[in-house]
Amino acid sequence: MSYITKNISRYIKNKGFNLSKISRETDIPYSALQASLYSNERNRSLRDDELVKLCIFLNVDPRQFADKDELESGAQKRR
Repeated sequence: MSYITKNISRYIKNKGFNLSKISRETDIPYSALQASLYSNERNRSLRDDELVKLCIFLNVDPRQFADKDELESGAQKRR
């Protein structure tokens, strides 16, 4: 599971969001949300379109869930 998926999972759990409501409002299947955000056995990372839909629903910038060290190392590689 990606660190972004882990971070958004932690955020959703801490804020107490309901997965059924998220599923209905984002059109992301409940089973996909469950597998990505709550199931340690499935180890499924969010897909890019799911991440964008979740961030729109949560009204947060997706970069909030990125690891700062990873962002900085990626920027240095592009220079």
